[in-house]
Amino acid sequence: MNKKGWLFLGIAGCLALWAISLFGTGYGYFNSQVGEWLYVKFMGDIIKVTTTAELNKYASFYVGLSIILAFFAFYFYRMFLKLVPVKGGV
Repeated sequence: MNKKGWLFLGIAGCLALWAISLFGTGYGYFNSQVGEWLYVKFMGDIIKVTTTAELNKYASFYVGLSIILAFFAFYFYRMFLKLVPVKGGV
């Protein structure tokens, strides 16, 4: 049971780092000034963005996806806490 719990902790850590990375990218895109155009890497594709409203759409998607990943990371962390016993006495 302990090995399964530690696996959940590893998955939670990876998801948390991924969520932080996505949130940082999305937050950086919010209300950015766009000159003539800007290229955005979105899900492996490079997309040409011409307006701030279009850039905010991608920013909202990244931030929303990061929140979903953060909830999954929290769920796997709770599974870790249930499976790995805490040693008594400090």
